[in-house]
Amino acid sequence: MLKEKILLNVAFFKSTELWMHAAHHLTKGASFIAAHELLFGRIYQTISEDFDKLVEKLVYQFNDEDFGCPVLISSIASSVISEYESPANQEESTIYMIALTLIVDQMKVAESLRNMMKEENILTLGMDDFLSSAINQYESYAYMINQQVKR
Repeated sequence: MLKEKILLNVAFFKSTELWMHAAHHLTKGASFIAAHELLFGRIYQTISEDFDKLVEKLVYQFNDEDFGCPVLISSIASSVISEYESPANQEESTIYMIALTLIVDQMKVAESLRNMMKEENILTLGMDDFLSSAINQYESYAYMINQQVKR
């Protein structure tokens, strides 16, 4: 049960990366250059790096390669990402609104993973530092997206 919960969190990281990468490709409008590179480009690259770190830490900590299995993670991520509207064929403002929802949910998922591992007494100092740092960065991204939503 714990493993399945952790895998769901891992898949959420992958889902957010995929969605933000698509938003990077599909952003449009007056703020295209800034949104393409400085916002969505940075977000998907950060989350891609975070996904990599998370998987490596979990494979090490649990000595279980399922946390890095592309078939398993992609399967779970597919069901996660289907809960969000695609950025394809959306207005600029809609992309920002969905992105804001997703990045806030990403913060909640990272915090939930941290809390779950702490409750199970398996939260290492390195994992705690990683997740706390990731949440901090996602808050900054939420602020940036929210400022675009206000326009």
